[in-house]
Amino acid sequence: MENRTTCLNCDTPLTGKFCSSCGQEDRPQKLSVWQLLGQFFSGLFNYDGRLILSIRLLFSKPASLTLAYMMGKRGSYVNPVQFYLFTSAIFFLFSSTFSTPDLIDIARDNEKGNVVSIGSPPETSASETVDLAKVFSEELEAGKRKKESDSIVSLESDFESYEEYLSNQQTLKPEDRSSSFELKFVEKFYQIKEKYEGQKGFLQAFGEEVLNRLPQVLFITLPLLALILKLVFIRRKHYWYIDHLIFVLHIATSFFILLFIQKGLELLASSTDWSLFSLISGLLGLSWFIYYLISFKRFFEKGWPKTLLFFFLTSFLQSIVFMVVFALLLVFAFFNL
Repeated sequence: MENRTTCLNCDTPLTGKFCSSCGQEDRPQKLSVWQLLGQFFSGLFNYDGRLILSIRLLFSKPASLTLAYMMGKRGSYVNPVQFYLFTSAIFFLFSSTFSTPDLIDIARDNEKGNVVSIGSPPETSASETVDLAKVFSEELEAGKRKKESDSIVSLESDFESYEEYLSNQQTLKPEDRSSSFELKFVEKFYQIKEKYEGQKGFLQAFGEEVLNRLPQVLFITLPLLALILKLVFIRRKHYWYIDHLIFVLHIATSFFILLFIQKGLELLASSTDWSLFSLISGLLGLSWFIYYLISFKRFFEKGWPKTLLFFFLTSFLQSIVFMVVFALLLVFAFFNL
């Protein structure tokens, strides 16, 4: 082994086996294959160890992981941002790989002629079935015509192209013409109508675009949720904005972990006849709500009356932020098709 006096990484004078500045171990400049693999597995199991400790403390003592990180105990736990990104990525990857039947699948089965029903329908004669089908068809057509008359543009529009729509706008009074935003919406509508065949293709592409953007949108929303907590608890000077952000990141991480477990139970319930999985899955949603409430109380150190008041106040404000951001996501996804 070479006798070096300076660190190969930062050129700091060596006083021992590890550099006092960057922490790199004093090793030969050329690594063997076994040394390279050893470094990989050492870093991997070190991360796994911190991940297990973080998950255990996150659920065993609500808000304790956040408080420990705030007090400087960070070496034993995963960084809050890394923790959130890791768990959310695992959840979205799992959800995209294993999906349970939904209304879209049921609608697809109905289009193929497969009957999807809940329970046993009452028996009806052939004549009654024809009459019911006729009445239902007439009601459906009436509702469809009303919907088309109330909307600006529909898939069965009176105008065959955007140029025809613009020509019609020139015949209207200025106050009756569409706004600039409506014109952009209509133009995009006709582009989508040419690109996708029917409403089904559009809805599928639109849903995929929303799901692809959802992880990024959620990550961007978290700082806004932390800002709401900071503004509501503005008098707590010893809690900085970053402390609220760490709390929100840990709460979101716990949500994705429980959601991951819930998704797995739903898959088991759909592939077996055990209703127990569905029951446990439903209880997990309630348990996360209770977990969030207890974490809220421990983090902000309030009595139960004030905890409940501030909990529902901040939850209401955060719900408004979620709805606004999600609405913007829908608009963005529509214009991005």
